[in-house]
Amino acid sequence: MEIPKYIQEIIDKQELHILSTSSGKGVPNIIYLKFLKVYNDEQILIANNKFFKTEKNLIENPRIAFVVRDKETGKSYQIKGTVEMHKDDKIYDDVVKWVEEIRTKPLTPKSAVILNVEEIYCGAEKIL
Repeated sequence: MEIPKYIQEIIDKQELHILSTSSGKGVPNIIYLKFLKVYNDEQILIANNKFFKTEKNLIENPRIAFVVRDKETGKSYQIKGTVEMHKDDKIYDDVVKWVEEIRTKPLTPKSAVILNVEEIYCGAEKIL
């Protein structure tokens, strides 16, 4: 599903993201996340730097949601989809390079997470 350009811009402007997962038994988990960005028109790239419960949840239940807020309009957008975990491939190499460019202290991601966007909401209204 193609992410509208204006939402891609909002995602990439936001410094911290609120990411939600749940375990296989439905126990929710929410984290703040810095390393999340648009990877291409249909996918979001997330660096798994220090995931603990989040990683376990993604293995048990590969669905994820996060929210972004457009500071100019005050609108917020919830993005949902399924994830793929990557290690030792091009996507993992891309996330390592990205984290190294931003971090001042060394940090090697445990894995790269690709979110395949399936739904986008603005409030209760489903956009895609």
